[in-house]
Amino acid sequence: MSTDENLRNAYAGESQAMVRYKIFAEIARNKGLEGVARVFEAASFSEFIHAKNHLRVLEDLNDVKKNLETAHAGETYEITEMYPKFYEEALKEGNKRATSSIRWALETEKVHAEIFKKLIESGEDFEGKIYVCPVCGYAMEGEPPETCPLCNTSRDRFVEF
Repeated sequence: MSTDENLRNAYAGESQAMVRYKIFAEIARNKGLEGVARVFEAASFSEFIHAKNHLRVLEDLNDVKKNLETAHAGETYEITEMYPKFYEEALKEGNKRATSSIRWALETEKVHAEIFKKLIESGEDFEGKIYVCPVCGYAMEGEPPETCPLCNTSRDRFVEF
C-alpha cells in the first residue's frame, strides 16, 4: 500500500472512531455518567484532530468553493447511487430499522445537496438558519414545521444552526 492509501484508510478509521465516541458520550451522559461522557468526548475530539491532519495531507482544503463542490458531489452520489441501493437491499431483507435509517439519510442528503448547490451558484455566504431534527437528522432552511416531515419529532426539539 502507498502512503496515500494508508492515510485514506487512517482518515476513514479516525472519522468513524470520532463519531462512535460521540455516540458513546451521549449514551454515558444519558445514564448519568458525566465523567465517562467527558472521556469519550475528549477521545472523539482527538480522533477529529487525527482525521483532519490526515485529510490535510491528502487534499488542499483551503478553497471554500472547491469544498462546496466536493460536498455537493458527495451528497449527489449518496442520493443517486449509494442510498437508493442500500434502501432496496434493506427492503429485500425486511430490515425495517435499516430502511427507516437509510430513508431518513437519503431525504436529508437531498436538502444538503440543494443548499450546497445554491451556495456554489451564488458564490455568497449563507444567510439564514438551518434546523436539524435530533432524531432522524432531517435538515431544513427556514423555520421548522410543527413536526418533522420524516419522523414526526416536535419542532421544539429541532436544533438551530
